[in-house]
Amino acid sequence: MNLSIKIYELRKAKGMSQEKLAELVGVSRQSISKWESGETIPELERLVELSRIFEVTTDYLLKPGEMDELTIRTEKLEKRQNDLQSEVRKEHIKNIRILSTGFIYAIALAIFFYLQLPFPYLWPLGTGMTVRLIVLAVVLLIATAIAIQNNLWITKKYWKQSQEDDKETGGKSDEEK
Repeated sequence: MNLSIKIYELRKAKGMSQEKLAELVGVSRQSISKWESGETIPELERLVELSRIFEVTTDYLLKPGEMDELTIRTEKLEKRQNDLQSEVRKEHIKNIRILSTGFIYAIALAIFFYLQLPFPYLWPLGTGMTVRLIVLAVVLLIATAIAIQNNLWITKKYWKQSQEDDKETGGKSDEEK
């Protein structure tokens, strides 16, 4: 609870009007209204006077309540936990993408080297360096296309999964923030 709410609730609990409280504190009714709406805060002397009138400590007026502190801490911890989960999820996706891309290129290179074996029926055009470079380029091009498609699929799958997780937990995803 902040100061403005505390002033309002204490005034209501004492059954005072804004005018009566203003008279006791020695300020205008508009000042009380501004304090209660949170537009301004009372000066130190006025806070001491308010604490005397309401029979509470200035600490009570100025410090957030224990429950407020717990709520604030809980919200901060939940936000931090959500941020950490998001970071772990991103790191997991990144690792999967790297490993799958490496695996695809390893298979592509294995296919390329297999095609370099001396099978005359495979190479009616010959086995010159130009043909080998063309084959390498084609194999790597196909591997790149497969890797891109795979990475897009992985990203879409995990993004959709994270959206569903966020809906279940009531949190917001990175896209919604």
